[in-house]
Amino acid sequence: MLDHIVGFRVGVTLCPWTARYDLARPVLTRSIVAAPGALPMTSPASTRRSISPAVLPEAWHGAATWTATPDGQQPWRVRPEHLERIMSADVDELARIPNGVRLEVDTDASALEVALTTTEAYGDSARCLDVVVDGEPAATREAGGSVSVRVELPGRPARVELWLPHAAPTVLHEVALVGATECVAAAARGPRWTVYGSSITQCNQAESPTGTWPALVAAQNSYDLTALGMSGQCQLDPPLAETIGASRPDLVTLCLGANIYGAATFTERSLPPAVIGFVDHVRRLTGAPIVIMSPTTAGPHREEERNSADLDQREIRALIHRAVAMLQRHDPLITLIDGSEIVTGQEMHLLGDLLHPTAEGYRVMAERLAPRLASVLG
Repeated sequence: MLDHIVGFRVGVTLCPWTARYDLARPVLTRSIVAAPGALPMTSPASTRRSISPAVLPEAWHGAATWTATPDGQQPWRVRPEHLERIMSADVDELARIPNGVRLEVDTDASALEVALTTTEAYGDSARCLDVVVDGEPAATREAGGSVSVRVELPGRPARVELWLPHAAPTVLHEVALVGATECVAAAARGPRWTVYGSSITQCNQAESPTGTWPALVAAQNSYDLTALGMSGQCQLDPPLAETIGASRPDLVTLCLGANIYGAATFTERSLPPAVIGFVDHVRRLTGAPIVIMSPTTAGPHREEERNSADLDQREIRALIHRAVAMLQRHDPLITLIDGSEIVTGQEMHLLGDLLHPTAEGYRVMAERLAPRLASVLG
């Protein structure tokens, strides 16, 4: 356990926070105050029980760490020391989007109260949160700007999940249960699953946080999800391999290629060793099975047109397959999924812009990926 100052870039501002960390669980050392822009909570203090990450950290999943802000708590999907080494304001912002970050408790509370602030989402993506009770959707609430939300609960023993917004940077001001006589962190769903990819893994077009394909797969397969979809930034950054390893996964999925095409990051010469090096880095940090998925099919503007690195998406897919075939000769715990089988060339109706799936497209992806991933763990 170590006390230190964490300083890293958020846009162009260097922001320090004092926090106490260990690799498994952070413990915040700053007090939390009410959000100046949030609506007041309505329940008497005597009936409310705080379950914020500072109070009940073992009940929160999907964040690499949390830091204190002047008015709440900031979830980070990538640890500050890893962000420092990526040196990208875009990745800093993406790390503040709590895609897949959630609370899971067993409680008999009669209501859940949440106060948070979101900033601008990607494009016209939904800014909302989801509440799930005993595995069934219970409520979806808008969460644009500074809001306070109350969701009624059964008032009997139940597993309650709160999923934070999946497409907008978010600061959490307060989370509390009303009328609870019992509240404990829920038992783990099952194996820890970490998935890394592009905006097609972040799923900005999903209708709500539980509608992303990783969230749908996690629900179907009973996985404990860590979601590292990085819109436009899935570039095989070595510090992201460290983030994956720090999540202590039982299963890893790497969805590679879409951003490599879009940014023309690698050439025919450099892409295979870059893929191999990134996977080798992950392998040094975990003995878990690693599933590598190549790009899902896109429109002809990507499949047939070469980027500035002189590669089209079909060629990038083939190069990834070639790299995986080499890795499999030395590692029996590596599996390849051909992304063109998950969204095919005959299913352009599932892509709203001939690249990103619609909400229905993400449901189709989850239906096809869940059994393939389940078979890897047996």
